[in-house]
Amino acid sequence: MVSVTATEFVLVAAAVVIGLVLFGFTQALITPQYTFTLDEQQARTLASASFISVSPPDIGFNGYYSFVVYPYIPGFNGNVTVFMFEEPQALLPSVAVLTPQSSYTLFSASFPNGTSISTVSIGPVYDTNGHELIQSLTGYTLPANYPFVINGYIPKGEILIIWVIYNAGNYYFRIAYTYTTG
Repeated sequence: MVSVTATEFVLVAAAVVIGLVLFGFTQALITPQYTFTLDEQQARTLASASFISVSPPDIGFNGYYSFVVYPYIPGFNGNVTVFMFEEPQALLPSVAVLTPQSSYTLFSASFPNGTSISTVSIGPVYDTNGHELIQSLTGYTLPANYPFVINGYIPKGEILIIWVIYNAGNYYFRIAYTYTTG
């Protein structure tokens, strides 16, 4: 009688341990994917209404350009991160999939009144289809729906690519991009 009770106890304990392991495994794998999917959907919704307006360049000395950029996201009042990088103009047909060669921008950003914009390191950055674009980058954080000025040198034959990145809780998504030439 005692051996049957001990055997039943061991079986019940083993079943409980297996159940807890399966529950923990499920929580470790499914919950983050579910959170990512929700954040991705939120970013996709913002991306569908977003656009970026870029002024014609104000040409300075030796190829130094200034652009006024206006990232517009209707109904959104939070902050976004912007990142700028240059690529050869020959790659223009692939602008949607181009990623920066460096995680640091060579361009400065400021508000129209000349106040500098603070930088922030973020990453990884995904597109709105969940593909990782870059592991990390250092961009400029500013309020959405607010103009800013980009200053920098664009060599002849290069394009300036501008990303607008949205922080959806734990994940960063590129919700808009555009390009301009010098």
